[in-house]
Amino acid sequence: MSDREKTSEALERIATLAESVAVPLGLSVVAVKFGQAGKRRTLELTIHRAGSSVSLDDCQAVSRGLEQLLDDAQTKGAPLVAGAYMLEVQSPGMDRELKTDREFRVFAGRRVQVQMRQPVEDLGNTFIGTLCGVNDNVLTVTNAKPQHQKKKETPIVREEVTVDLSKCTHVRLYSELLEKSSDRKAETHN
Repeated sequence: MSDREKTSEALERIATLAESVAVPLGLSVVAVKFGQAGKRRTLELTIHRAGSSVSLDDCQAVSRGLEQLLDDAQTKGAPLVAGAYMLEVQSPGMDRELKTDREFRVFAGRRVQVQMRQPVEDLGNTFIGTLCGVNDNVLTVTNAKPQHQKKKETPIVREEVTVDLSKCTHVRLYSELLEKSSDRKAETHN
């Protein structure tokens, strides 16, 4: 088994352990990955609470629970993480870019911004809608509208849009707070 396969397997096992801690707290595990913070190796866990935000207490509770499970695995001689590392538990952020099947599943029902390499009919290159999910590399979004519409134009809203995920530049979580912030910036520049 290659190092990449071993890492992938370890991350899946860690995700399963993290879910055993997060789910009873009403949380979902969005992503688990190894990273680097300076010279320190990190184990980064991203959690989400549907319909609400993730609190610092949520992050601490998941961190403590997962640390205990990882320590138990270490003492039983089956460490999931080799060497020293720092565990970081975080929320996904308002404009997280979605990349994995797990992220598309967890955030189904949330508003997303989709940026395409080529325009999609009357929606243009960038549109906003509600994420249904990804199936066989096809992204489905409902209630899609162009990100920027002139106020005097007839509003464009497509009931359902399906696009090949490989033709997307990115798919990000989208919040009306971001839209209002960019509207205020545009107003101050006019």
